[in-house]
Amino acid sequence: MLTPDQFKVNEVWIALRVNESFLFVQDEPYDIYVLMDAASTYVFGHVLTRVVEELPHERDVDTLFKEAWGAKKQWPEKLIIPEGDPAEDFFRMQAEKNGLIFDTVPLSDLSSIVGPLKELFASDFG
Repeated sequence: MLTPDQFKVNEVWIALRVNESFLFVQDEPYDIYVLMDAASTYVFGHVLTRVVEELPHERDVDTLFKEAWGAKKQWPEKLIIPEGDPAEDFFRMQAEKNGLIFDTVPLSDLSSIVGPLKELFASDFG
């Protein structure tokens, strides 16, 4: 299991879907993806994805990374995404485009880092 104290700030970023069930916006179901720092658990931003489209738009993922760059003014060494995430290819492309090592891990390995965010999201929007 990975924990925030295993990383330095801005060493590793994590991209993942935070909602367990759909978020409804004007009666349309959405998923929400976030990009966060593994050490500080700071969330740089999010992307809303209409469930009928299934995946985030490449331009939205690109914008999300640009927002993170604007906040940090440097790239991390690595980007992690949960294994089997349907948006893996979009995040892999961003990682490669920006010279980041890309890795996938079981979602359970990220629970101590992303668990509080997922719980907060579920309590606010679930």
